[in-house]
Amino acid sequence: MNHINILRRAFNLTVNYRALWIFGILLALTTGSGISSSGSGSNNSSSNNNAPDFNWQNPFGRIDIAPELMNLLLGIAIGLACLVLVLIVVGTIVRYVSETALIRMIDEHENSGEKLTVRQGFRLGWSRRAWKIFLMDLLVGLGFITIFLLLLALAALPLLVWLTQNTPLQVIGTVISVGLIVLLIFAAILAALAITLILIFARRVCALENLGVRASLRRGYERVRQRLGDVILMGVMMFGIELAWGLATFLVMLAVIVAAALIAGLPALLVGSITGLFAQGTTPWIAAAIVGVPIFLIAVIIPGALIGGWRQVFSSGVWTLTYREVLALEQTKVT
Repeated sequence: MNHINILRRAFNLTVNYRALWIFGILLALTTGSGISSSGSGSNNSSSNNNAPDFNWQNPFGRIDIAPELMNLLLGIAIGLACLVLVLIVVGTIVRYVSETALIRMIDEHENSGEKLTVRQGFRLGWSRRAWKIFLMDLLVGLGFITIFLLLLALAALPLLVWLTQNTPLQVIGTVISVGLIVLLIFAAILAALAITLILIFARRVCALENLGVRASLRRGYERVRQRLGDVILMGVMMFGIELAWGLATFLVMLAVIVAAALIAGLPALLVGSITGLFAQGTTPWIAAAIVGVPIFLIAVIIPGALIGGWRQVFSSGVWTLTYREVLALEQTKVT
C-alpha cells in the first residue's frame, strides 16, 4: 500500500472538492472538533469574609424570591433544557448525515471522477446507512463503557479489605487494586485504539456496501485484520499529522483571535463612545458589548469551523481511500 499516495490524493480532494467542505464544517461543528476557545477568570475574596461576624453558612444573607419570579426561572430552565435536548438531537442527525455524505461522495468521485453538488451529497447522506452508522457507534460505545465499568468494579474489589482492621491486609489490598486499575486503564486505551480502527472501516462498510450493523462490524474487523500492518502504519501517520495540524491550528487561531478583537473592538468602541454622549453608567458598555461580541464571535467561529471542516474532509478522505485500497489489494490477491 502506497501510504504517501493516499495522503496526497486526500489532500487534493480537500483542496479541490469544495462541496465536501460544507459537510466537513457540519461534522466539525457537531463533533466538537472545530475551534473553540475558553476563558478563565479569577475570584477575589473580600476582606469582609475574614470578619469575625461573617456567616460562612449563609454568606449572601437571606434571599427572598417571589413565587412569580421562581416560576419564571423554572420555566426558563425547563425551556433551556428542552432547547439543549433538541440541539443534541439535531446535532446528532447532522453529524451522521454529514459523515455518511463525505464517505459516499469521496467514493463516488474515486469511481467516476464526478464531483457531486451539496444537494446530491445531502441525498447520499440522508439515508438508512447514516442511521445504521449511528446505531453502530451507540452499541459499541455502550458496550465498551459497560465492560470497562464492570472490570473497574472487579479491580476495586481488593479495597474491601479496608472494612477489616488488619493494616497489612489493607496495604496489600490497596497495592493490588491500584495495580489492577492501572493495568485496566492501559488495556482500555489499547482496546479503544483497536475499536476505533475497526469502527473506521465498519462505517465505510456500512456506508458503501449497505450492510447491517453486525455485518459491518464483522467485515470491518476482517478488513483491519487482513491488512493490519498497513492500517496501523496509516494510523500512526495520521496521529502525527493530527499533532502537526493541531499545533498549526493553535497558532493560526491565536492570530485570528487577535484580528477578531481588533475588528470587533473598533465598532464597539465607536458605539460605546456615541452612546456615552447620551447615557451614563453601564449603558455605553452594554451597547458596546451588543455590537462587539457578535462580531468577535463570528470572526472567530467562521475561520475555526472552516479549519475544522478541512481537517474532517482530509481525515475522511484518507480513511475512505485506505478502505478502497485494502479492498482492491484483497481482490487482486484473490484473482
